Amino acid sequence: MKYYIILFITVFITGCQGLSQVEISSKQAPNPTVDNYKKLPDSFYRRCEVDNHLNISIHTVTSLPSIKADNKSKNKLTTSPPDLWDILGQSFDIPVPNEKRVEYYKNWYLTNPHHINTVTKRAKPFLFYIYQQVEQRDMPIELVLLPFIESSFDQFAHSHRGAAGLWQITVPTGKTFGLEYLKGYDGRRDIVTSTVAALDLLEYLHKKFNGNWLHAIAAYNTGEGRVRRAIKSNTSKGLPTDFWSLKLPKETRLYIPKLLAMADLVQHRYDHNLKLARIEPTQVLTEVVVSSRIKLDLIASHAGLTSLDLYQLNPGYTSGYTYPGRENKILIPNQTKENFYSNKKNYEHVKRKFTIHHIQPGDSLSELALLNNTTVARIMNANNMSASIIIAGQQLLIPQP
Repeated sequence: MKYYIILFITVFITGCQGLSQVEISSKQAPNPTVDNYKKLPDSFYRRCEVDNHLNISIHTVTSLPSIKADNKSKNKLTTSPPDLWDILGQSFDIPVPNEKRVEYYKNWYLTNPHHINTVTKRAKPFLFYIYQQVEQRDMPIELVLLPFIESSFDQFAHSHRGAAGLWQITVPTGKTFGLEYLKGYDGRRDIVTSTVAALDLLEYLHKKFNGNWLHAIAAYNTGEGRVRRAIKSNTSKGLPTDFWSLKLPKETRLYIPKLLAMADLVQHRYDHNLKLARIEPTQVLTEVVVSSRIKLDLIASHAGLTSLDLYQLNPGYTSGYTYPGRENKILIPNQTKENFYSNKKNYEHVKRKFTIHHIQPGDSLSELALLNNTTVARIMNANNMSASIIIAGQQLLIPQP
């Protein structure tokens, strides 16, 4: 049976093609040279030339905030609770130079609020998830914004050069970093697996370029070999080898300025009166691990979602089915997981099973853990709890052995 996909199309300027190309030479203090290393071929990497005229309507379910933000907010001119953009801005630490390409794109973003509004709304379902993955790896938080530059946070984005998904990964790159390509499934469009692959690639490049993040990010765009040859050329001429001094393809020379311009605007958004779609600093998606073949329509029905809602969060499953014999990590809105796990019909398909417990006066997590042969930590993790306090009348997911 065919899986129905509804795409809402509007024409507007977005992504790499939406930003005017500008290049103005500049200089900055040189970085150390990088020795030759074993490298991946240039064909492993893709250039971001995405047709982003498809504006995908995304429906998001959010929950109450569960983490606390730092109090050292910069230049904040509002008394509203901090959102995820505030937390990101407080965490950025890659220096933003006084560089004309960066200033150009800051001005471009500020004078194109429709682009910013569209892309930040698209980011709502995924931004906190990506932030969690980057933070857990202790990588620069600026990397959370890479899909803003790569795909305009369009999970369906596909370039004519063969790159796909939020992170715009090509098939060779994806295979190298563990992505699967099956009939009816494309790992590059899978939010979970493509994020893992993209961050693995960035960590690999960071190591190969002796800890230089700008070189690593440039190589993510244009290829390890091309950046290394540019460094070698400058070294032979006695020229600086920092990113800003390298002779790289025009797209790559503008790629990092776009990223740093957006990061700087997020960090100082109140100074610029930059309006970003509010994103709560809390988990809004839950992974459901399905180990057998099942139709996504059925998962959607059991979670209380429409088929379109579920497909928006799981665009890698192009056939509308999960695959047997593998762990299919399906994302569902956090608020629907109780609905999903309360349906006993799901037990034959999911790897991790839960029961629903209605909290009674006098209940404690330690007692519930003992009665259900599990641990307090597992119960807290299943329910995204940051503290062990429970309230009568609430529902808890209890992991089953």
